[in-house]
Amino acid sequence: MSALLSADDLNDFITPSVACIKPVKGSNEGNEGEKGQKLEIEIDTEGKPVEVNKEGETRRLQRAQISLSDCLACSGCITSSEEVLMQQHSHKEFMKAMEKYKGQKIFVASISHQARASLSNALHLSVADVDRVLIKLFVERLGFAKVVGTGLGRRISLKQMCQQVIDASQKGDKDHKKPILTSICPGWLMYVEKTHPFLLPYLDNTKSPQQITGLLLKRTTAAELHIKPKEVYGLSVMPCFDKKLEAARQETDEQVDVDTVITPKEVLHLLEDMKIDLDQLIAEACADSSYADLGALYERFAPHNWLYPVESWTNDEGSASGGYAYHYLATLMHRQAANADCFEIRKLEGRNPDIYELQLVNKVSEQVVARSAVVNGFRNIQNMVRKIKQSSQKGPQTSGRGRAVLRRRRMQKGHTDPEHGSRDHEHAGQRVNLLECELIEVMACPHGCINGGGLISGPEDHHSAKIWVEQVLEKYRSIPNGDIGTDELEKWVQDWLENFTVCSSRLLKARFQRVEAPKDNATIAMTSTW
Repeated sequence: MSALLSADDLNDFITPSVACIKPVKGSNEGNEGEKGQKLEIEIDTEGKPVEVNKEGETRRLQRAQISLSDCLACSGCITSSEEVLMQQHSHKEFMKAMEKYKGQKIFVASISHQARASLSNALHLSVADVDRVLIKLFVERLGFAKVVGTGLGRRISLKQMCQQVIDASQKGDKDHKKPILTSICPGWLMYVEKTHPFLLPYLDNTKSPQQITGLLLKRTTAAELHIKPKEVYGLSVMPCFDKKLEAARQETDEQVDVDTVITPKEVLHLLEDMKIDLDQLIAEACADSSYADLGALYERFAPHNWLYPVESWTNDEGSASGGYAYHYLATLMHRQAANADCFEIRKLEGRNPDIYELQLVNKVSEQVVARSAVVNGFRNIQNMVRKIKQSSQKGPQTSGRGRAVLRRRRMQKGHTDPEHGSRDHEHAGQRVNLLECELIEVMACPHGCINGGGLISGPEDHHSAKIWVEQVLEKYRSIPNGDIGTDELEKWVQDWLENFTVCSSRLLKARFQRVEAPKDNATIAMTSTW
């Protein structure tokens, strides 16, 4: 792509589910596709793509079909403008930046929990050893000054989101519609902005751990080294390609919090392109006596005034995407200090493992005090969006009692409830009801962030791939949970904001907006048919 091309020159919004196609393997019929034969693709008078050989013979190309299982949030439904931005966040561009800014900028890195788990599973190492390898790589081979985990940014994000949901629920905040939907998944966020802008009022505006960590790390490192924040170059290792687009979202002060995002896949490509022997790197990291004490290692390469450097590498309860749905209920439970033991969080399974409800229940009265839910994958997301849209529209609707009667009739006739599937007698009458939840944790990828498109892939067959994801999840769960007191965290954040003269919204809140599709027919025709 030409170096003169900029994002401002492009206007080719791709409509999801219309323009998304997957490649079709060429046919071997006749002379088409013969080895060495030069073929070209043109658009005929009817606007259809055709294949033309050197003799001028044409063959109309078959339009590919795509199912939801083919659609990956972390690589599709993006414009060419966004593709340019993603290319700017590649490991090759990062290598160029290291060469360009060598001696001019200080390099720092933040590493996500899912990325560490993915590398752990792929390299057959413990997560602790992977941390040693990554720190050895970034500090000693690449010359980084600071390396931290994203745990601090995640806990700030969790606290902010939980507080906003609680405030909205208690005060009846009109700016937030119920249920409140998380917005830390950029794939899901882009889906809302481009295709369902009516959902924008439902979104919580809390920033993701990546962006919070990026701002904290840059400003804190700059203060420690007495340099300007723009002289610090921030790298983030994330599980998802869409995180590159999240990092490219412009801030109000036009300062970039994360300069480059790479994935675990790209970390391996980086090692290969820089001719770094991975086996030797692993051997050195595991044998280095100064790397034996992992806690001391975390503290050594974190900024001096970083809150609990060790806990920045520890995990959190709940889902492998951060546990937002769980922590909302846990926050409510912990606020019942006098009788917290009377409450428990129960899980209600949905029609598949990627959708479930969490309930905060009073064990004495069996009353459900609060609800949250987890929805992963676009199949479940589309169903959720449809339900929210239907509930928000005015007009006659079947009452809850009427729907229950229809369900009973179907069940009596031997049919399985198509919405919820079969249920054991123990759970009769208990079904996941997303519209009754105060908060829904939404992630575009099936299984959530532990299955992000940038993580290292396993076997291609479905059964083995499923086992692979389960193994990565097991590695993720092996990361010990940490504990940073809420009061201490709040005080540290407040002191940090005052010391660095940063307003709280700059650190904690993101901005969303409707993305309009092009209105000219030519552009729409091209993006709809390719």
